[in-house]
Amino acid sequence: MKRIFLLIAIFFGAVSATMASSVDVTYSEETELVGIVSHLADIPGHNFEEDVLPDYLSEVDSVFAGYRNHEVVKFAREKLMREGFNWHFPMAVALRLKITDGKIVYDNTLVPDHDNYYDRISRQNEQRFVSLLQDFYEKTNFHSFYESHRALYSECEAAMRKVVDEIDFGWYDRFFGPRENSEFRIYLAILIGPGNYSVSQKHVDGSETVNAVMGCCSRDDDGRIYYGIHYTLPIIIHECNHSYCNALNAEFWKEIETKATEVYKQNAKFYESIAYGDPRLVMDETFVEASVVRYLMSHPIDMNGYTLEDWIKMDEEDKKFVMIRDVIRVLDERERLADKYPTMRSFMPRYVEAVNSFQSSR
Repeated sequence: MKRIFLLIAIFFGAVSATMASSVDVTYSEETELVGIVSHLADIPGHNFEEDVLPDYLSEVDSVFAGYRNHEVVKFAREKLMREGFNWHFPMAVALRLKITDGKIVYDNTLVPDHDNYYDRISRQNEQRFVSLLQDFYEKTNFHSFYESHRALYSECEAAMRKVVDEIDFGWYDRFFGPRENSEFRIYLAILIGPGNYSVSQKHVDGSETVNAVMGCCSRDDDGRIYYGIHYTLPIIIHECNHSYCNALNAEFWKEIETKATEVYKQNAKFYESIAYGDPRLVMDETFVEASVVRYLMSHPIDMNGYTLEDWIKMDEEDKKFVMIRDVIRVLDERERLADKYPTMRSFMPRYVEAVNSFQSSR
């Protein structure tokens, strides 16, 4: 259970309900470039030393040791980090970029300020970062480093593919209601270790993509890259759930804000310590994790000796998502009474009622 608890999930955005075979699993030069700069800058969410593939971590630290004070690293550490460049956000920046013929450019198929992107970085600072990043890319001969690890990255893709193919992505439409014109994509990043981040993108043609950037990479007894289904699969489900749960909580927030804030205040310092420094984040996580449990109830997996009750206790006691059991119970009604509640949105008044009825024990 310690291994499961160490996996940190910070997720934002929207995900498609699509077939597993159409979900891309990719290792990307852009995310690895920004990830290594973030690692060198000691950015929260990118500075893990435990649960990171040790041989790769050691090599990165060795190869890039002479660049820890490069201007882009200092800019990220001394300027951007204070303004919101941490946890998932470096990956949001990376996924706005494309490397074409050795040049770092913006992806012009994307809506620039989707999901309040520029609330965490000014356009001027973004341009400065990209300019410095180009210099780092050239001076470190980063492309050669990336190409020299292609075999490792491909092994990661193949190992994660095995997990993704076990997921019933059609469940999202059945459980939450259908969503059109969106897709889900998984990017891999060894260095983020126990961190897992999801970034929603809106395209200028109106379509939407959620890019889940997954760490949790390890090796099996034979030294092969391995993503354990018992901890990786539920985290992917968690990411997908965020697309629906965050938007629904936001829409009905005024109706649950008082109760959510009351519950949050009882453990505010703890929530802040695990990067949930706001009542809405805690409510999002509670809704998301309750939905993970509902998925696993209908799609049981081998949890490596643990049970769903263990999972719920971890959420309830270790993460202090104290409403989790109440939300799990009320979501049972959504599944049993699908004729009455054809979508999760139509069920939200009942969800609001359950949240506001919660009685916390002090």
